[in-house]
Amino acid sequence: MNPRMLPTFLATLVATSALVAPAAALADSRGHRSYGPPPGRVVVTNQSGGDVVVVVGGETRSLPAWRTTALLAAPGEVILRAKYEQFGITQILETDRLYVNPGRTVSVTLAPEDTARVLVTNQSGFYAQLEVDDRPSGSFKPGESRVVSLPLGRADLEMTAEGRTFARTRLDLRAFEEPRWLAEAPRVGSLVVTNPLPIAVQLVCDKGLVRTVPAFGQTRYADLAPGTFRLTARRTTGEYIDRESAEIRVGGTTGWSLDAPRTGFVTLDSDHFLGSTVEIDDRRMADLAPDGQRRLELSVGWHEVEVRDERGRELADRWIEVKPYDVATVAFGSPAHERAYDGRDGYDRRDDRSAQHDDHHDHRGHDDGAAVASGESCGMR
Repeated sequence: MNPRMLPTFLATLVATSALVAPAAALADSRGHRSYGPPPGRVVVTNQSGGDVVVVVGGETRSLPAWRTTALLAAPGEVILRAKYEQFGITQILETDRLYVNPGRTVSVTLAPEDTARVLVTNQSGFYAQLEVDDRPSGSFKPGESRVVSLPLGRADLEMTAEGRTFARTRLDLRAFEEPRWLAEAPRVGSLVVTNPLPIAVQLVCDKGLVRTVPAFGQTRYADLAPGTFRLTARRTTGEYIDRESAEIRVGGTTGWSLDAPRTGFVTLDSDHFLGSTVEIDDRRMADLAPDGQRRLELSVGWHEVEVRDERGRELADRWIEVKPYDVATVAFGSPAHERAYDGRDGYDRRDDRSAQHDDHHDHRGHDDGAAVASGESCGMR
């Protein structure tokens, strides 16, 4: 070799040796080379049904659904994570612990996602409970939104408050989708009527519809328009008890508890053979036919009852207490079998017989007291 060519040959040799570095030579972040076993590969197949991000060691790769990718990994134990975002929140699809051998390949298949999520918002102005397929699934504050995890498939969602469902929907839930449900309360309210009385009552609304509430019972009027809702409470026999003009609020429940009746009843039962007139507290309240009967509604408390027949004779004079749930009874008069009056001919035949009897006694020197006593025993004076 020409001695003058030696420097050029040495420079070429050094350059060539730099290009054919050993296969196991690795460079760090500063460019320094180190020598060791070759890396392995992690081959990932995405069968989850959605796009994911795969992280192996320090390497990150986006992986669409139904695609496969390969990532280099240093020999030894590595962690594989597959993740995706839903409603702006990172969801972990799968986490695997792998062992990578030098120069070898490890294969991983991502399984289908089995969880769906829905963003639920309580759009009402009150605390509510979410039920999914009739099972409790959490409570929501007014206006609260929350992502709820559910199994894939069809689901029935209901939002309830104060024991009443105000919103419902049916969803077909799929993985990786972002369904949203605004549970809005309709612009209606409700009225709960409580009957604390020991008797059944009838409630009559402005439209004339009647609803019966048992003693100590309760009933709810739902889906009422906002505004004033009027109800009248009556006994089952039709007498007035109470009235209410309830203000209905959107999304709210108004309560009404019935007041006790301020009136009661008295039954007038005549066993008298003549018609009669009834005065209560010095006021003429009723006229009864012979053997008649009448029921009067009076204010609760004490009342004086006076009864006279059509000839002006007093048949009853007494005080009675009228109670809201009991019926007082005033019975009076002479029974029919004690009558002295014969309706066929219009006069008292017994009066004739008594007169003849009295004449007989007069001949014997007696007075007519026996006849008066007999008349009084029939209720006459």
